[in-house]
Amino acid sequence: MREAQEGPPCRHHGTTGSLDESQRRASHEELAVAQILAAEGHQVRTVAERKGARTPDLIACGTSVEVKAFQTLEQRSGRPPSPRSVANKLLDARGQGALAVVRGGDSGLTKATARAGYAMFCEHAAQKGLGRLRAVRVLGKDFDMSFGVVADVRQLRQGRQAVRPAADRGGQPRPAPAPVRGGPARPRLST
Repeated sequence: MREAQEGPPCRHHGTTGSLDESQRRASHEELAVAQILAAEGHQVRTVAERKGARTPDLIACGTSVEVKAFQTLEQRSGRPPSPRSVANKLLDARGQGALAVVRGGDSGLTKATARAGYAMFCEHAAQKGLGRLRAVRVLGKDFDMSFGVVADVRQLRQGRQAVRPAADRGGQPRPAPAPVRGGPARPRLST
């Protein structure tokens, strides 16, 4: 899979972003991601939950953001996340936001596992669809990777092997397409 610099559709050069929790108080994991996005200069706000509707956790500069997080390695009984668990987080996120941010924290998530899980997700999405998802960002304890899921799934659909992963993300995020309404149900990969 090709690593890209995808994110909210804006560029910020040395500006300070903001965080607005007036709609709903963010969870600890959502707050951690929102603070990262705000520090990058994005205008971030929480989204009120709607009964019976799947909603994103955040809006960053107009782009819907769904946050998925893993429990700590201790809470996971010493078992780090598997590629399948990363893929399942992305499958769940695809019905809620244009940008999925998977936060590894102290879960033991590695770059290799994140890439392998992302690849599994893309294989599934090439057959079943992307839903609202347009970009993926994975935040590990010592890494930050972003992927352009639309291009990667398109390559798989065209029968071409996806391009090798690139180095870690280093600059500002590139624009992501606007969210698409609707999308398929959220299947899970069997464990």
